[in-house]
Amino acid sequence: MFGTFRTKLLWKLFGCIILSGLIATGCAIAFGRFGYYYVENTFDSQEMNRSFQYKYMEGLQKYVDDNRITASNIALLENWASDNMMVYFSIYLNNKVIFNSDYSYADVEQLAVLEDQEEIEDISALNSDYFYRLTLYDGTEVAVDMFCYDFYNYGYYVIAIAVFLGIILFVIIFTRLISRKLRYIKQLENELGILEGGDLEYPITVRGNDEIGSLAKGIDQMRLSIMDNNRKEQNALQANKNLVTAMSHDLRTPLTILTGYLEILNGSDDLDEDRKKHYLELSVEKTREIRELSDELFEYFLVFEEEHRSIDVEAVPAYELVSDLIENQFLHFEEDGYIIYGDNKVAADETDCLINPQYMKRVLNNILSNLTKYADKDSPIHVSGEVFEDKLVITISNTIKKNMEPHESTKIGLITCDRIMKLQGGSFEAYEDVGRFYDKLVIKMSNKKS
Repeated sequence: MFGTFRTKLLWKLFGCIILSGLIATGCAIAFGRFGYYYVENTFDSQEMNRSFQYKYMEGLQKYVDDNRITASNIALLENWASDNMMVYFSIYLNNKVIFNSDYSYADVEQLAVLEDQEEIEDISALNSDYFYRLTLYDGTEVAVDMFCYDFYNYGYYVIAIAVFLGIILFVIIFTRLISRKLRYIKQLENELGILEGGDLEYPITVRGNDEIGSLAKGIDQMRLSIMDNNRKEQNALQANKNLVTAMSHDLRTPLTILTGYLEILNGSDDLDEDRKKHYLELSVEKTREIRELSDELFEYFLVFEEEHRSIDVEAVPAYELVSDLIENQFLHFEEDGYIIYGDNKVAADETDCLINPQYMKRVLNNILSNLTKYADKDSPIHVSGEVFEDKLVITISNTIKKNMEPHESTKIGLITCDRIMKLQGGSFEAYEDVGRFYDKLVIKMSNKKS
């Protein structure tokens, strides 16, 4: 999942780079073309060339004077032409070209190279608007035909500015495209820092439907889950504390009374047999009360102990388990006036079921205890057992008493039954249907008979 998220994020980043680059490049090209067009129309004109030519002619005249240039060493002007690449010029003497900036004079005689050049038809051209007058070092006046390309320099400036603007535009567009995501990521980082500090009440901002939004939603769900688990843990701890407190109080009362009865029996020699019997009966009653309270405490801790705890099971004949339940466990119910209908559908040669006898007895005791409290004596209690899909299913049902006094129930007995059956690899279900209450126990069967 993280790899997919990273890949999608990289593709989006790559897309932002491509889009920013295309926009910036297009704008830079458009600016370059417009700028070059402007430069060409503004500076490539006769008037602008004149201003540049005057400047170059001043420099050329100074170079001639400083380097004592005459017609005989006119080739020395190559150095000046090399230093001024944006100017083209030709020099005429006696109607002949004696120097041209496009030629090289290193290995040939200048006059031989230029002997075929056309003549100036009229020396009066020296005074025309197209030629400039240059005085050589020996006083000879020559005509100079010159053209300047300085506007090309402005074109280079336009290109440089266009590239610079393109880079700036790329940075601005790319930053704008990812700035929102970067701000959101920074916001999530700050919020995670708050959660790390322990403030789980602080909500994570969920924005958008992309991968980052899904990640933020997942983090917020995790935050809520942690809060819910912490809340449940606190409730469980408080419930344990309340139970221990209540049990301590409830146990102290019968223990105090029991201690008093036993002290009377131990310290009084003049008690008659009836009195002694009376105090013994009261002591036994308090002992039973203490046992019930301790059983309830045990069941509570059984329910709330570690989820991964397991108990040992052993193979017990399924037929005998159901028979014992019908014939023995409900015996005292029949003595108390209840009507029991038993239906053992398990074959005598059926394979064994897997239970822990001690814990299974506690499950049955809880069910029988509930029957004593809630079963109507005027309606029969149905007990049945059968094997269904490699499971032993035991069902106990009774009619609920009418006009019962309302009382608060923690349902700890039913919760204990469910917990024990799950620890044995089975299941427990308790439900009410049309005035009857059902307890359904599902027990795993063994693969072989003992």
